[in-house]
Amino acid sequence: MPHLHPSLASANPLKLGETLAILASQPISTLHLDIEDTSFISNITFGMKTVNAIAQASSVPLSFHLMLANPFPWLQWIAPLRPAWVFLHAEALANPAEGLAAIRQTGAQAGLAFNPATPLAPYKYLKDRLEGVLIMTSEPDGAGQDFIPTMRDKIAEAATFFPHTEIWADGGIDISVAPQLVHAGARHLVLGRAVFGSSNIPQALRQFQE
Repeated sequence: MPHLHPSLASANPLKLGETLAILASQPISTLHLDIEDTSFISNITFGMKTVNAIAQASSVPLSFHLMLANPFPWLQWIAPLRPAWVFLHAEALANPAEGLAAIRQTGAQAGLAFNPATPLAPYKYLKDRLEGVLIMTSEPDGAGQDFIPTMRDKIAEAATFFPHTEIWADGGIDISVAPQLVHAGARHLVLGRAVFGSSNIPQALRQFQE
C-alpha cells in the first residue's frame, strides 16, 4: 500500500485547524508542507509562524518540499521540528551532495525533487546518498497543475536508477492515475486537490487506500 501525504498547500487556509483535526485520525504518513517564496516558482505558501503552529497542533510527522532558490536557511529553521523528510530541488543546487548532507543534519531523511523537464541520469551518482526521489508529475503551479502522463515513465526510470530509494510522486494526482503511478514504482503519493477539494476528506483518503 502506498504512503499518503496530504499537501496542506491545497487545504483551505482559513480552516487549517479543522483540517488538522480531521487528518489526525486518518491513515496518512506525513503532513506535507510545500515551502514556496517566489524565489524558485511564482507562489508563496507558508512562513515559519504558520509552520510552527501546524507542528504544535498536530502529532503527525512533517515532510517538507522546499521549492526555494536558497533552501539552506529553512533547513536551520525547521530542524527543531524534527522533520521526517525534506526534499530540495535538484535544479536549485550547485552541489546536491552538500544539500543532502545539510538535510541529514536536521535528522530528516534526505531527498531530491525533480521538475518534469529535469533529466534523472546526471544524478545517478547520488544513488547511495538519497533516501528519497520526488518526481513532479505536473508543472509546479502551472496551468491547473495538470497531471503529465509521461511522468509515469519517469517514475519507472527513477525506480530503475535509484533502486534502494523511496520514490515519491507529486502533482495533479487523482484516483484515476494513482494506481498507474504505484505500478510504475511510486511508494509515496503527495495528494492535494484530490483530497482537499472533496467535501469529505476521510472518504477521499479511503478511496486512495482502496
